[in-house]
Amino acid sequence: MKRESRTVLLFVPADRPDFFDKALSSGADSLIFDLEDAVAGKMKEKSRKTIAEYFKGKKANHPEIAVRINPLSTPWGHEDLKVVLSSSFVTTILVPKAEPGVIREIEELLGSAPVNIICLIETARGLQLAYETALASEKIGALMLGAEDLALEMNLKRTAGGDEIAYARQVVSLAAYAAGVQPVDTPYLQVSDLEGLRLDTGNALNAGFTAKAAISPRQVPVIREAFKPGQDDLDQALKIVQAAEEAEKSGKGVIALDGYMIDEPVLSRARQILRMWKEAGGSGDS
Repeated sequence: MKRESRTVLLFVPADRPDFFDKALSSGADSLIFDLEDAVAGKMKEKSRKTIAEYFKGKKANHPEIAVRINPLSTPWGHEDLKVVLSSSFVTTILVPKAEPGVIREIEELLGSAPVNIICLIETARGLQLAYETALASEKIGALMLGAEDLALEMNLKRTAGGDEIAYARQVVSLAAYAAGVQPVDTPYLQVSDLEGLRLDTGNALNAGFTAKAAISPRQVPVIREAFKPGQDDLDQALKIVQAAEEAEKSGKGVIALDGYMIDEPVLSRARQILRMWKEAGGSGDS
């Protein structure tokens, strides 16, 4: 499962069943039920049961359902995996503090189970090993940047502008593209600051990310809209693709538009823009 077409992945606290219905109807492409940071130790066992109970009888047309497990080094990680393996609704796990050794251990425990992996890159060592981690298992479909834990480890002050994580974004995005998996950006934690979220998503887009995590249903439509190409880009992409189609119909080997030659990289980029528009909820035309 490479370069999935997710745009928004919504974190859901696994100990808050009162949030589940709203999350399910949020429009997010993936729901990540969080058994790690969002759940206190004494509530983890109950939260596992709560998730399983909630999805009993649910129809299969819900979004991708993922679980963020606890590290295997904790008392809870192996029990979290048992829930994943015994479940008919969880298709993906989010692995915290991901490194090649961690992923290989996870893969061994998963065996032949049809479970996809998203690697959370949130430590300095993990950042240095991001490419190797992305190649550690065929089950890996995405790398996600976890900026908060990384900033804590590196004593970075998190800011709305995100300058302090610009390099980390580039590393994770580059590693994901090199490995052929999807780059997913870190959540924006200021839930009420929707304008800041738009700017932050723009920074992620400029770094090559094709999806972003959210922590509130309010953030879902903002992220989705921010990932849509701008109208000018969309109009130009449509013109390029139409010019290519007309050239092909007339048997011309050369594509020209407004006095410029259109080569294959330009045409491929135009098609990519149209694809991004559709995946972000656009209709495919302007």
